[in-house]
Amino acid sequence: MSCPDCFRGTIHNHGPGAEGVKGYEETIHGKRTYIATPSTAADSQSTILFVTDAFGIDFINNKMLADKYAAGTGLRVLLPDLIPGGGLSTSVMGIMDRISKPVSWWNVWGQLKRIGAVFRAIWYVAPFMMRASPAKAYPGVLEWTRKLKADMPAGAKLGVAGFCWGGYQSTNMSKEPAVEGGSVRLVDAQFCAHPSGLSLPDMIVDAVTTFKVPYSLAQADVDIVLPTEKVLDIEARLRQAVGDGQGEGGYNYEIKIWKDCHHGFAVRFKPGEGEGAEGAKDQAIEWFKKYL
Repeated sequence: MSCPDCFRGTIHNHGPGAEGVKGYEETIHGKRTYIATPSTAADSQSTILFVTDAFGIDFINNKMLADKYAAGTGLRVLLPDLIPGGGLSTSVMGIMDRISKPVSWWNVWGQLKRIGAVFRAIWYVAPFMMRASPAKAYPGVLEWTRKLKADMPAGAKLGVAGFCWGGYQSTNMSKEPAVEGGSVRLVDAQFCAHPSGLSLPDMIVDAVTTFKVPYSLAQADVDIVLPTEKVLDIEARLRQAVGDGQGEGGYNYEIKIWKDCHHGFAVRFKPGEGEGAEGAKDQAIEWFKKYL
């Protein structure tokens, strides 16, 4: 969870009523929650839980994407403030860009500015990781999600979409029962993009096999956190364990690698990554429409 691309990207624009969706906030189980409600609702009473990247509920890109999921599926999408202490300031994005910008070795002033940017980045990122590392936050996220599932109407399903920090949460919740010690699964469909902090390949294999939760992964082909080689190894392990993921034995999974994209592209896509971000968005929508 500590690679530079976890904290880089582009801030996008968001207008009221984007995607034909009504978006508003209210408190659910003690957490401030952005709710995206589609103007044309699906017949299903299912809900999609959107678990954000490190920038949290106030990052406009996350709300934009939640709106798109609601519009595309016709389902209610909930984006709760689940990060302990709140999300990371978007100011760190510009700092990371300055660190990554090439500077000639003889440019003393440029090198000094880069060193200063490194210390500023540490000032932001280190406290965040201490209070809100994915593993440390997970018990609280799990507890909140179980409360959400318990409040849903009979027969309604719960889909979870996780991004970077949230991909750790959504992946691990796929192997959890709805109540501790129970035999009914908590999550009915899972989508994640460029997850961070996972122990691989075991966590993803367990997510697919424990409760046979339909599992979809959108991955960048240029990703320091989860390189393509590891993604291919995960896919090979899954094929060996449960087949091709097309429903044999009740197992459903898909892994798509999006070309010319970097870690964070599904939410914070930069110039040149828009096609991959759009593809990952459609991947998630079709997955949730199929299983929710």
